[in-house]
Amino acid sequence: MPASPFTLRVEANGALLYDRRAHQYFPLSAAESFLLCAVQEVPLKKALTHLTKAVGKKEATATHEALRESGELDDDGRFTGRIIDTKQVAGAWGAPLVAHLGMTLACNFSCHHCYSSSGKRAADELTLPEIQTLIEQLAEMGCQKLVLGGGEPFLRSELPAVIRFADRFGIDCFVHTNGSKLSAKLLTELAECPPAALAVSLDGADEASNDAIRGAHAFKRAMQGVELLERHYPPGFNLSVTITPRNATQAPQMVELAHEHGAKVLLLRPAYPAGEAMAEPELVCDRDTFARAIDLARARAKELGVTVDAPHPHEQGVPDFEGFGCVAARVVMGIDPRGNVTPCLNLPDKFFAGNVRTQPLLKLWRGGRPFVAVRAQTANAQCASCRHFDTCRGGCRVRSLFAGNGLNGPDSWCHYEPLTTSRESHP
Repeated sequence: MPASPFTLRVEANGALLYDRRAHQYFPLSAAESFLLCAVQEVPLKKALTHLTKAVGKKEATATHEALRESGELDDDGRFTGRIIDTKQVAGAWGAPLVAHLGMTLACNFSCHHCYSSSGKRAADELTLPEIQTLIEQLAEMGCQKLVLGGGEPFLRSELPAVIRFADRFGIDCFVHTNGSKLSAKLLTELAECPPAALAVSLDGADEASNDAIRGAHAFKRAMQGVELLERHYPPGFNLSVTITPRNATQAPQMVELAHEHGAKVLLLRPAYPAGEAMAEPELVCDRDTFARAIDLARARAKELGVTVDAPHPHEQGVPDFEGFGCVAARVVMGIDPRGNVTPCLNLPDKFFAGNVRTQPLLKLWRGGRPFVAVRAQTANAQCASCRHFDTCRGGCRVRSLFAGNGLNGPDSWCHYEPLTTSRESHP
């Protein structure tokens, strides 16, 4: 791990500090950002003098104390992290905060909702050196989160090397696996430089419900992987469940399974209308079904002390981006196993902006045609007149497209309520 866990991104719409200890980005005030930048140029005392003139002694002192307490400033008053000055991009962060990379299209399971329609490895998948070049580009632009999926990422023997290489550049990796290719030897190697999180995917709390989605014997093989993780992987692991109408009522049992096997977190995510699910739309989760699954999971998790990570559709906060739509092209980018770059790996292939073999990632992020097109969308009449617009922003573009509403349409999870009189009077 690099000497400092911190990366400070300074850009037009605010400063972000990435802290590898928490694996999270944190927004900073202008005073905090100034002080962290200033102490890399001048002694702390002089930096505080300048800050005091700008914001007053009380705020300057409080800023200094807060940064010392949280560890960004060391005992000598220095900030040892990286500072990246990022150019403004209309409607998005200057560089992605999260990148999703498909390690391979190869997979030994046959999940009915697979967004990437994985099965056989593609002949032209990115090589290890090409992935390393991609990681170097992510580090240079200050993208500190790299999600590694597939296919089944452990079918690429280079996966531990990818994680080690990313770690050298201060990037946290988050790995999603079906668990079937794990071994004691592999986990021992992985534990020497572990990803920030390792999640095993399931689609049911028992063999019948899981295998109906993921294929014959998938549950048994996944649970063998979980048992290996329990015995040979001290960093710990998560369980991840894709919620569909078929398994939503099993949410409490999934909590119990996570508790029984010592999973750190149970992640719940809805199935999206992409890839294989396009042929089986009955697997696509509707808003109310997903909300009920979360409620059921939370109730049981409270009893057992299990942590549940699930984006409840009734509890949306204000997004950390401007404009209409979702995180695609604004916060997140995707790279498929062949190197094609897209605002979201769930979007159709027509949204490919280019390929990392021929164009830099940052250039595609800032000016790739699909990225620009997604950011250019403005609120349709329904969304603009809804009281939830400030938090929903129109919702998922994949679901909007699947519902036939177009790139600019409302999400099929729309819970439209007209603006109140008070909102109309005080925009």
